Amino acid sequence: MPRKATQSTDVTTAPESGAARFTDEEITRIQEAGFESVASHAADFDKFSESYSVIKDKRELIAVPFVSLEWQFNEGDNGEFVSAVIMRRDNSLAVLNDGGTGIYRQYKQLTESIGRQRGPIMHKDGLRTSEYWFNPDTGAISRKRPDSEGDWRKATTFYLT
Repeated sequence: MPRKATQSTDVTTAPESGAARFTDEEITRIQEAGFESVASHAADFDKFSESYSVIKDKRELIAVPFVSLEWQFNEGDNGEFVSAVIMRRDNSLAVLNDGGTGIYRQYKQLTESIGRQRGPIMHKDGLRTSEYWFNPDTGAISRKRPDSEGDWRKATTFYLT
């Protein structure tokens, strides 16, 4: 239930229409039943939300066909990035985020080329990758693991196909 502070230090409860809360006894019974029992009766949030799941590991789209439906460019903590709504073969929708030199740059070029930020655009081979070694101290890049000393880290750039 939403609460708001008044000018004093008291907290008042904002009125809600028809909002029923669990009693302390009900909360105790819910906790005693345990997560698995409660979760088996819970409604799936996706049925109430207009948002889509976010692709957390882009590797799941390597060589897996998908369609770009629409995309937008956003400003983030590390600069601009793209958020694309994609459709997978099972008809599920998801959001693909990227701010790097691969996917992000390709969506920028695609936008310039077609003059819009909508598809559908088919990616019949999904994503592909380019792996390389990167030294954050010097900014150097190498296609094979360097024998030299330094802080060399393996890196991956993802590309649309």
